[in-house]
Amino acid sequence: MNSIVTAVKDMALDLYAMIRGFLYGFLLVTLFIIVIGLVIAAVVWLKGLIF
Repeated sequence: MNSIVTAVKDMALDLYAMIRGFLYGFLLVTLFIIVIGLVIAAVVWLKGLIF
């Protein structure tokens, strides 16, 4: 009985870690896209100022 409780607890902790990792990855990809977009916008804006 004790091993079943331990197994269920370990599975719940693994699920929690997977969800956290997924959300963290999603956040990083979102931030990466925003930063790349800002860099492209800044380059286009500076090109418009210079030329």
